[in-house]
This record gives sequence, C-alpha cells and structure tokens, in this order.
Amino acid sequence: MLKRPGILIPVFFLSLVHATVASQVQWPEAASAALGGSFVCTQGYMCASQNQAGLGFIEQSSVSLQHALPYLIKELGISSFSGQFSSGSGALGLALFTQGLQGFRQSSLWLSYGLRLHSNLSAGMGIHLWNSTITEQLIYAPGISFALGLQIKINEQWILGTRLFHPTAWSSQTDLSKDQLMTIEAGFSYSFFRVAQIYSELHIKPETSLILCSGLEWILNQQIRLRTGICSQPFTFSWGISLGFTKWVAEFAFQYRTDTGLSPLTSLTHAW
Repeated sequence: MLKRPGILIPVFFLSLVHATVASQVQWPEAASAALGGSFVCTQGYMCASQNQAGLGFIEQSSVSLQHALPYLIKELGISSFSGQFSSGSGALGLALFTQGLQGFRQSSLWLSYGLRLHSNLSAGMGIHLWNSTITEQLIYAPGISFALGLQIKINEQWILGTRLFHPTAWSSQTDLSKDQLMTIEAGFSYSFFRVAQIYSELHIKPETSLILCSGLEWILNQQIRLRTGICSQPFTFSWGISLGFTKWVAEFAFQYRTDTGLSPLTSLTHAW
C-alpha cells in the first residue's frame, strides 16, 4: 500500500516536466512575461532567445540570471543564464536554460547575433540547440533549429518587429511538437506621453488559432517600471515590476494562466 504513491509521484512529476518542454524551449524573460509574452519589439536582456534583431539596438553589454517556477512547484523550476555583448553596430548573445528532476534534465542553448543594418533597421539570427539527459544516457532526444528576426524603428514612437521561429528544425524524436514547428510572430510597440509604451503582437502557429499578446509598460521614474499584459491562448494575465540601480536591474513578474495557475519569475541583471 505504501509503495504505490512512490511509483505514482515520480510519474506525475515527469508528466509535468514533459508538459513544460515547450515552456522551457521558449520560456520568456521576466520583462517579457510581465508584458503578456510580448517580445518582438523589445531590446531587453534576453534577446538571444527572443527577437534576435533586438541585439542590434542594444547600447550596453549585460549578463542575467533568471529563475521561473511553473505551477509553483520547486522541482519544476527553470533556471537560465543569458548574456549579450555589444560590438559596434552588432551584438552577440547567448542564453542557456535548464530544468529537471533527479535522473531527468532538459537543457536548451541559444547562440544569436544581431546586426544594425541601418540606424533604424536591425536583423538577427539565432541557432537553437536542446537536449535531454537521463540516468542511462547523457544525450537523449537532442534537436536543433533556427530563428530569424527583424526590427524597424519608424520614428521615436513606433517600432515594428517580426520573427520567424523554427523555419526548419531537426530532432531525434520521431515527430516535432507543435511548439517546435514553424511560427510567425509580428507586432508593434508605441510609446506615448514619454512615460508609457504599449506592445501588441500576433503569433501564427500551425493547427492553432491566432495568439494575441499585448502589454503595457509604465515608467514611474528612472529606477521603477511597472508592467502588465495579457495573452489570448491560453488566457494569461501578467504583471511585474523592474527596479533599476547604477549597474544592476532586478525584475519580478507573475503570470496567471487559466490552465496552469500562477507562475512567478525573477531576474537579476548586471549591465555595463
């Protein structure tokens, strides 16, 4: 009688880990999560795994540590390290994600580069590698894919962005999941009153309806920014805050999804 839960509990956790594979592959940074998952027009601290074109517009190099807690279960925590290193009109970016239980771990690596083609135009490309590790096998279910991004600054207020995610991909698994198939993401951002910026974008995925992500960022002062956002599928409501210091930025975000509940995210960034 006592042995039965011992069998079921690991299987339960493994099923949750499997359900969050896609989340780990494209898990948002804290700022993007607080904006309802919007990212195609941002130049945040994790451009390497979001819209790689944002690397062409960054003005500072930075490194970030982040932790996310899907389902509010610590065993499913996702940790990540990212860096973006400016070099003139371009920047190199990388992002490493890892999550898992004892005997089963999943890792994901982005290597990206963004180049400013014009003062108001930037393009980027990223290579995405992922792998799972089990007790008996160090390399289990590896895969590779690519992403292409573009950002256009129309003027000081309007920015257009788009990304082609997984235009081609390979995995040792028989079939790719829906989240590993090609996705087209496009949107805009608009700033107003010099203290607020709105983001809105569409994600077009195969065999699913259109996904709408929207967010609002309010700049209280040079140190504090408030964010909120929504996503249509699954319906998600999110909010967060960014606290800036001389060379450090701390970000906190919360996502509430109708299918999985509340998920907090934290991020600490050093910029120079």
